[in-house]
Amino acid sequence: MAFINKNQSNTFNMTISSVVAFGGLSQLSAFQASEVLISNKSGQDIYIYDNGLTPETFAEVYQDSRRFLLENSESMVLRGITDTSQVSAKIASGQGTIYFRSAFFSNLNQF
Repeated sequence: MAFINKNQSNTFNMTISSVVAFGGLSQLSAFQASEVLISNKSGQDIYIYDNGLTPETFAEVYQDSRRFLLENSESMVLRGITDTSQVSAKIASGQGTIYFRSAFFSNLNQF
């Protein structure tokens, strides 16, 4: 029987801008994944939102109390998602680039 690697990962980057509608909230590109590694190389702090927050739902409810702060040159892994489009990013001013790596599985032992 041939081995089939079900852990299809995708690496991508996005330039996010504060001039996007609804306060600069940018939804990530959609890739199926159970986790996403986010690396901030924007030159400034960015904010990470989960639970499928979109520019439309952000406008309905003020969500700044439900964000992660990711300082410049920091990275984080967000687990428990089914698609990277459930994650959004926001930058305070101007624009900058953030990098992502999606995965279905990590090398972390699960008990």
